[in-house]
Amino acid sequence: MKPIIRPSILPVLLLWSVAAIPARTLGAETYDLHSGRRPGQTDCVTGLLEVGGDRKGVVDGKIERTKMSVVCKLRYDERTLAVPDAKSQLWRSIRDYTLVDAVIKVGDDGLKPKLRPERMLVGAEVQLPKTKLFSPKGTLTRDELELIDVLGNSLVLDALLPTKPVAVGQSWPVDEKVMIALLGIDAAASVDVDCTLTKATDPTTTDATTTDPMAIVELQGKVDGARNGVSTTLQIKGRYRFDRKRRRIDWFGILVNEQRDIGHVGFGLDVVARLQMTITDATEDTRLTDKALANMPVEPTPELLQLSYEANDGDWQFRHDRRWYVTRDRDGLAVLQLIDRGEPLAYCNVSTLRKLEPGQRIALSQFQADIQRGLGKNFGEFVRVSEFGNEADYQVYRVIVHGEVENTIAEKTVKAPMQWNYYLLTDRHGHRAVFAFTIEKDFVERFADADTKLINSLRFLDTPPLASRDKPAS
Repeated sequence: MKPIIRPSILPVLLLWSVAAIPARTLGAETYDLHSGRRPGQTDCVTGLLEVGGDRKGVVDGKIERTKMSVVCKLRYDERTLAVPDAKSQLWRSIRDYTLVDAVIKVGDDGLKPKLRPERMLVGAEVQLPKTKLFSPKGTLTRDELELIDVLGNSLVLDALLPTKPVAVGQSWPVDEKVMIALLGIDAAASVDVDCTLTKATDPTTTDATTTDPMAIVELQGKVDGARNGVSTTLQIKGRYRFDRKRRRIDWFGILVNEQRDIGHVGFGLDVVARLQMTITDATEDTRLTDKALANMPVEPTPELLQLSYEANDGDWQFRHDRRWYVTRDRDGLAVLQLIDRGEPLAYCNVSTLRKLEPGQRIALSQFQADIQRGLGKNFGEFVRVSEFGNEADYQVYRVIVHGEVENTIAEKTVKAPMQWNYYLLTDRHGHRAVFAFTIEKDFVERFADADTKLINSLRFLDTPPLASRDKPAS
């Protein structure tokens, strides 16, 4: 989810720090901070994320900055299903969201993205450094995924803990893969983040201020990484509290100053993000019971990891894998971009055509002629032409074309070999949609069948008759 912060709190965030808590020297005494998290435990997690600063974009060849802010409140019960052991370095949980409240402001515009009630149940899996969030109830949208895939994944907090006993004042490095998962980035070029035990309370001492033994740990450092193939630099200061009785982190706070470049499918960022999170035992009325989870898919299947998209005009919807990003949807045209391993691999334009009259049919040869005319001088040759029915019993015309496009690089004209994959889909009622995929020939092998997976999921949405839509409400 893209960041949010009230302008009035920015000075506070910039000054917020994690200055070391005064600590009494305890000599060589060490503390075992290993996690007691076990499968079957259920926590209540409450989080507040505040982000503010500038969004950066290119307008008329110049970088334009726009003030932005995000305030996101989250609360969910999280039942642990798996933790790393000798056989697997895998975390898995199931979450029941009871609060998802976000307000995003960019310039004078604002929006409040929502998580649909039928998607409040969310599965989480982390196999460092990869994180997978999905809903066992069905596919999420991109907006829903970004709403819950935020800074500070509660499932991996325990990975910040030291692997052996430490003394007050002692530091240990945070693993690169842990920081990637915690920050929600795709990769890291360098990670220089350390944790330091700054205080340990002991109820047996005469100056103890709490009835429970606690440990306070600070983390600080810098990460140079990438998200969607775009470089980002993150300066980090944070603190967390470890309940030595429960053997769990019960509070976590982090301040991140991020400088992200402008990307292929996203804006650049110059923001400060502040997250505070509390973790307590869930109440007895949690809905994450054995009975409720019986026969529930808790592992991320390829189908559940897809995202769903519905056109702004409401005429159609489809599912796509998470490499596809919708960059435009207006005036009857949706534009998607496929980002694979940080590279823009392909583009896809989706548009609907005028509905055919009963009995009317468009010939495949006419579709070919329209394609050749549209490509103009870029057209080379038809490579493959076919007609078939897809999984939804839609008639599909498929036309593969090779050609070239001219690009100007360093004042020189260079011709780039291209492949275009065109599809015309028509249902039994005459609804039609055209998919046009553009792929550089060097990327065709990597592109594989990304087009067929997408078109097979297309569904035209039924529209009520005009008479029923105009009928006044009773």
